[in-house]
Amino acid sequence: MTASFLTRMSRVLPVMAAAVIILCLALPAPDATAQKAARPLRIISLSPAVTESLYLLGLGENIVGVTTYCNRPKEARAKEKVGTVIQPNLERILKLRPDLVLAMTLTDPKTVQKMRDLRLNVVTFTIADTFSGLCDVFLEMGKATGRSAEAVRVVGTARARVDAIKRRTARLPKPAVLVQIGSKPFFVATKDVFMNDFIEFAGAVNVFRDVASGNVGREEAVLRDPDVILIVTMGLTGENERLAWKRFPTVKAVKNDRIYLVDSDDVCSPTPVSFARSLGDIAMLLHPGEAEEFR
Repeated sequence: MTASFLTRMSRVLPVMAAAVIILCLALPAPDATAQKAARPLRIISLSPAVTESLYLLGLGENIVGVTTYCNRPKEARAKEKVGTVIQPNLERILKLRPDLVLAMTLTDPKTVQKMRDLRLNVVTFTIADTFSGLCDVFLEMGKATGRSAEAVRVVGTARARVDAIKRRTARLPKPAVLVQIGSKPFFVATKDVFMNDFIEFAGAVNVFRDVASGNVGREEAVLRDPDVILIVTMGLTGENERLAWKRFPTVKAVKNDRIYLVDSDDVCSPTPVSFARSLGDIAMLLHPGEAEEFR
């Protein structure tokens, strides 16, 4: 090794060492946040729709708490219960040490604020009243949980399925449909509620699309003479309501035995995936002669 080489190295090495020191100083040191992010995310869901969405995003194992109404998928029933959708139990939530609490706007705003005051990371989502809005909420949920790519994939598949059903029903006759979502008082779906997308996308006409409020009398429903009646079973004894319609034998839906019960879990708090699935089921009810096209 020559003297000139050693001389050059003696000049270069201090510069290299300084560069390494500067680079090390520029790198962020491990902190509590980084260590927290390294472990599995602990999520509490305060909505059945949120719970089902988390499973679709591949986060079922991350859920540590759900509401008493979260029963889909069946695996969710075994999760720790933290109260109801509207009034969750704050003490139970704190004991589960969540990294993230996901809620819909149905949850009591005061409880949400208390959770935030206790430094819990709470994200709330607006309840959608259209399929498009539902997809937007699902994409927001994917972003909040670090699963944006998966959310885009799920929404894309659901939209493709819905578009296919809409194309098939566009060429079919459009039956007049009444959707009953309450009995005391008698309440129906208007154009401003989620069920309207189910009706129109399935190739039908909502007989109460023109009213401002769904709080109408049964007498008015009889006068509108629907071809099909869908009874949403939320808060209703479905069979009793079906029998109640038998008192009006002149109504086409009654005369032709076209009164169907629809599970509220399927149509009242859907995910993009369950919306597409339920839309196919409703299309089969409305167009029985074309049922094979919607399976």
